[in-house]
Amino acid sequence: MKLSFKFFPIKDLFYSVVPTAGTYGSYIQGIAPEFFPNIWIAIIIGIILSIILAMVFYYENVKAYKKSLAEILATGYFMNFTGRLGKLLKTKTPIHFSFPDGSIKTFTSDAIRVEIGMPVSLASLNAYSEKVEMTSDIVYVREQTSSEPFWIRANVEDNKLVIYEFPRTLFSISRYMKEDFTDVAKAEKNSKRIYSFFHEKIDQLRIEYSSEISNSKLNFLKV
Repeated sequence: MKLSFKFFPIKDLFYSVVPTAGTYGSYIQGIAPEFFPNIWIAIIIGIILSIILAMVFYYENVKAYKKSLAEILATGYFMNFTGRLGKLLKTKTPIHFSFPDGSIKTFTSDAIRVEIGMPVSLASLNAYSEKVEMTSDIVYVREQTSSEPFWIRANVEDNKLVIYEFPRTLFSISRYMKEDFTDVAKAEKNSKRIYSFFHEKIDQLRIEYSSEISNSKLNFLKV
């Protein structure tokens, strides 16, 4: 794995690791002088221990960055689409939809089913995205509370509107974590961990906003 100095600044090595190595060296020599009669041997051991600690902190920083990025994207996605649609489906007012052929169809919330595909990796995100785009139409939701409609992917099946959705925002992660997406195998492996953080945040938000959105009508599926 290629290390990034973004998560391990040189100044931390100079101001933290080096002094700590000297402290460890003095401590080691103090508790076991018979094994470490030479202060330099003790300092070298101290440096090794300090580097090990520095690497632990490095990987913790990388993990924290990935988790933070995934949570920011999850929050934005939830608020912009899932929360908006979830609130809409709680209303008893009929909802109007504009279809590609120019027709306007109206459905009540009990005649609407929402399938939200939650991909577990980049490969599954690509596969589900292609499936949805090939098998559904772009439909505009006409809200009475908003002058600008927003679009969804949907089909009419058995006199019900089935909405197909997935977090497109996950496609942007590769732009932020370029080193983790340099080839197909690496992207697939690293995306699984990052996407898991995304899923965890979505689950947390669903609980947090359970009183405001219609969780019963939003069907989250792992794909």
